[in-house]
Amino acid sequence: MKKIIRILSVSALLATAAAAAQAQVYVEGAYAPLTFKDSDFGLKAKPAALSGVVGYNLHPNLDVEGFLGLGVKKSEVTLNGAATGVKADISSSIGAFLKPKTMLTDEIEVFARVGYAHSKLKLTGAGMSDSGSEGSFAYGLGGNYYMNKQTYLTASYMSLFNKDNVKATGFNFGVGYKF
Repeated sequence: MKKIIRILSVSALLATAAAAAQAQVYVEGAYAPLTFKDSDFGLKAKPAALSGVVGYNLHPNLDVEGFLGLGVKKSEVTLNGAATGVKADISSSIGAFLKPKTMLTDEIEVFARVGYAHSKLKLTGAGMSDSGSEGSFAYGLGGNYYMNKQTYLTASYMSLFNKDNVKATGFNFGVGYKF
């Protein structure tokens, strides 16, 4: 009896591993020049981030994704167009998204992203340093161009934060790889 249970357990484990190997897992890396705006105070900055996505294909037309963005370029903060001497940096952004998608041709895919992102903004200059973090609903629209079945170029517009008249938005351009 123990031998039958072991055989069934090993068979179930192998079947699970085989199913996981056939699953569509992918990674993306992108450069994202962003625009940060606070409409109430007339503040604006244009920092940039590198972003990474790990995705899993749930259905031919739906993925689930994890997102991480890390700041790579600080930007001068302007107040109604005038320089302030303060620099803004998107220190980090982390999120989770559902990604509905469809193939238009064998090479071109279009998609949307809807989910939640939590971002941290850091301000430095004039002898001070301050940071704050908050999350909000996040979304995006974009497309992929497949160079082959595994490698693709990706571009999208993302709204990573939009709350209380403060926005962080921008385009990103990158490359993806399906395993």
